[in-house]
Amino acid sequence: MFKLNKIFTKIFISMFLAILFFSSIFSIYYITSQKKEIIKSLEQEAKSIAQILIYSMSDAIVLDDNSYIVEFNYDFLSHHELLNSIVIEKNNKYFIINKDKWSYETNIDTSMKSLEKENSVYKMMVDPSSKIEVFHYVTPIIISGSSWGHIHLSFSLQQFHKKIENMYYSFFTFFVILLVIIFLISFFIARSFSKPIISLNEVANEISKGNLGLRSFNNNSDEIGHLSKSFNMMISKIESSQKELKDSYEKLEDRVEERTLELNKTNKMLEDKTHELEQLNQVLDKKVKEEVEKRAKQEKLLMHQSRLAAMGEMIGNIAHQWRQPLSMITTAASGMKVEKEFGLSNNESELNKIEVIIKTSNYLSNTIEDFSNFFKPNKYKETFHIEDKLQQSLELVASSLKFHHITVEENLDKTIEIKGFPNEYAQAILNILTNSKDVLVQRKIKNPTIFIKLYKDNNYAVLEIEDNAGGIDEKIIDKIFEPYFTTKHKYQGTGIGLYMSKMIVEENMQGKLGVENSKHGALFKIKIPIELQS
Repeated sequence: MFKLNKIFTKIFISMFLAILFFSSIFSIYYITSQKKEIIKSLEQEAKSIAQILIYSMSDAIVLDDNSYIVEFNYDFLSHHELLNSIVIEKNNKYFIINKDKWSYETNIDTSMKSLEKENSVYKMMVDPSSKIEVFHYVTPIIISGSSWGHIHLSFSLQQFHKKIENMYYSFFTFFVILLVIIFLISFFIARSFSKPIISLNEVANEISKGNLGLRSFNNNSDEIGHLSKSFNMMISKIESSQKELKDSYEKLEDRVEERTLELNKTNKMLEDKTHELEQLNQVLDKKVKEEVEKRAKQEKLLMHQSRLAAMGEMIGNIAHQWRQPLSMITTAASGMKVEKEFGLSNNESELNKIEVIIKTSNYLSNTIEDFSNFFKPNKYKETFHIEDKLQQSLELVASSLKFHHITVEENLDKTIEIKGFPNEYAQAILNILTNSKDVLVQRKIKNPTIFIKLYKDNNYAVLEIEDNAGGIDEKIIDKIFEPYFTTKHKYQGTGIGLYMSKMIVEENMQGKLGVENSKHGALFKIKIPIELQS
């Protein structure tokens, strides 16, 4: 039963692995410690033997009695487990004594020589002469505080390996017993934890099949016991809810019939509303079409008014342009008449006056040509210098500006070119110049001036037109580009000039037209992207 249960298996495996993990760590630590202790006991034994040998040979070493050194070591090896000993005096005398022979050498193997330090050292190594693994111990010979050489001791590792084997065997036996204990402990702990959960799960499975009469009888005081009690309470509430649900189901048919009648009424109302909505949509479509047509007419009218307003402005500019030339023609013709009447006329005088009349007439003809070309819309985009179109616009209002004593100060980068509609761009400039001129005249500004600046800002060609009329009221500055908005008298302005300028710059030229108040007055800024014009 427990073997097939998932929660029992999980708890059992978790407990078993956890206990096994910590037991393995302890075992590894124990083996390592025991191995260190065995090596430590070998070191201690070697240290004791070395002290005995040094003490016994101290006089012979000092007196340089080599025969005693050899005889004593040879005799000592025959009664102990030492494989050999090497006595090295400070004058590099090497006495190598084995159990069955001894020899005198001037040097020893470098693997042993490297162990000669100021302190005692040991090493597991292969003996160069016997070719067997030994525990080699080296310690300095200290007599009366002075160093007299070193002594090498080689011990057989047979007993060491035997102790290690016994330790591994004992540990293996212990570990097998430990595994059995761990298995039993894990089994009983897993069963203790999983049994009430399994019991509760079995009850839940039966209840899920519809058998609500079962209950869990776990009376423990732990969380599982509390869960069992809560589960029993939940089942009781489910039984009560089922009873209520059964009673409610019996009344459901009546309620469904009532709701069906209500739904039919609602559907009828919805059909009526849908019909009304369809009629409303038809009326709305008609109104939308009418509004679109009305808006199109208004746009057309607005463009027409803009043209008429611009033409009216142009007529005023033409009047200023023609006033002086017409005066010159009148003066020349009158002079010729007077001279004829008084007999003062001569061919040279008449020719001079006729030449003046011809030149002035040509000037008037050219003026008409300039104004005519100005109002011709461009069909295709062209590359043009902004400075050229600016000068063209200034020429059209030059007489009017001069008449009102308005000065123009220019700071222009004449190399800037853009691609667009040159006449429309010039018309936008003309509207702004006209607006600045009208404000300067209206406010009767002393020393009226228009400042014009043309420069590049990143990828934009920027044209600034600024007057010194004191600026625009902050309450209306956001409205000046709206159609039909004007601060002039109704006979002096239509309110569409600045609106059309904004439409030309932003819709036709993909630029920006804005206004702000500067320290002098209103500052209009036209920005046209240069990189988009290529």
